[in-house]
Amino acid sequence: MKKPWPLPCLRGQLGSWIYYSTVMTGAELKDRVMTSKDIRESKALEDYLQRDLKPRVSKIATYIQKRNDRFFNSIILGVFDALPEWIQLDLRSLAATLGTNDSEHLEDTIGVLVFSGGEKMFAIDGQHRVEGIKLAHGSHNKFLDSDQYSVLMVAHVDDSKGKVRTRRLFCDINKNAVAVSEGDKVIIDEDDICAIVTRRIFAEYHEFGNGKEIAVSERKEVLTTVDSSGKTHQHFTSLLALYTVAKKLKPLCARAKGSSLLTSENIEELRLAMEEFFDFIFQVIPSYSLYFKGKAALATLRKENRNLLFRPIGLEILSRVYVVAYKSGELDNLRDMLPKIKFTNPGGPLDGVVWVAGKIKAGSKEKGAAVDLILLLCGLFSTTRHDELKNRLRVITQDEKYELPDLLD
Repeated sequence: MKKPWPLPCLRGQLGSWIYYSTVMTGAELKDRVMTSKDIRESKALEDYLQRDLKPRVSKIATYIQKRNDRFFNSIILGVFDALPEWIQLDLRSLAATLGTNDSEHLEDTIGVLVFSGGEKMFAIDGQHRVEGIKLAHGSHNKFLDSDQYSVLMVAHVDDSKGKVRTRRLFCDINKNAVAVSEGDKVIIDEDDICAIVTRRIFAEYHEFGNGKEIAVSERKEVLTTVDSSGKTHQHFTSLLALYTVAKKLKPLCARAKGSSLLTSENIEELRLAMEEFFDFIFQVIPSYSLYFKGKAALATLRKENRNLLFRPIGLEILSRVYVVAYKSGELDNLRDMLPKIKFTNPGGPLDGVVWVAGKIKAGSKEKGAAVDLILLLCGLFSTTRHDELKNRLRVITQDEKYELPDLLD
């Protein structure tokens, strides 16, 4: 049995749960929180809530060890087998100093939990974090000793009804938690080079008007936004579409083996790669040139989805084709061929592939086939794969007699 252990806490109530908010050091979490396998009957999925520990644990440990600005949200621990003693603090003198008569509320909320040492703890929510913390602190890194992790504790009753109640809590936490959207991640993520560069292109690329041409939306395909005054705005593309382009162009940026991807040099290299890509397509493709010169309206260009280049799928296809041409030293060839390809439908080479009767098909198979088809037209697709591509397109177009188009002159 462990020694008695006092822990300062705030006590609160939410619904039927009494919970205690506190902080624990990594050493305390390592010493006192059990893994699911240590808890009796843990092999029974019906009895225990813990998810399988995955390689994510080592990533969390690395994050803790390497990031000076490390931070986590609260870990929720279930306490069972014994109940710690709650000792309220006498805060009457503090209430008098604050000029309030509500000392009873303060005393009900602020106190110390005294653990006898016989209690058992396990993570209801945050097991990966707990195991990552244990792994990081197991490396005897003294600089981590001062870290204090936010913890919420609830009482877990280890019988069938108690397990149902705790399972329901686990489900509520995970089902009702609102995850950070993909759009928000692009806006705030400082550990993703593609997100960082996307934000810079959004704000700085000369054709995007300080971001006015870019829709900041929750979905890549949403290109219309409404401002605070209720006015509707059409945008050339979306922030998430830019992010997709950044991910497709990322292979063009080399980095020294073992070096961090997030160096200023690597970030600048990817930013320049994106600028060069947009400069290339906006100069080469006539409809882009017309639009950015103010000679064509988005509403016209997007009518019935006929022009794929003014939808996110068009930018993705072009970025993937561009990477192949760039790596093979064929950008001059691509410059000559792209203006000859009809990206409007019906009647274009992508009709029936990613465009069908006014609707866009944006599955991975369709997009992959569209990329290869454009490469084929430009003479950049291996002749040894022509039959394989033809068979893929026969399935996608549902046309058993489909034949590949002739290469462009």
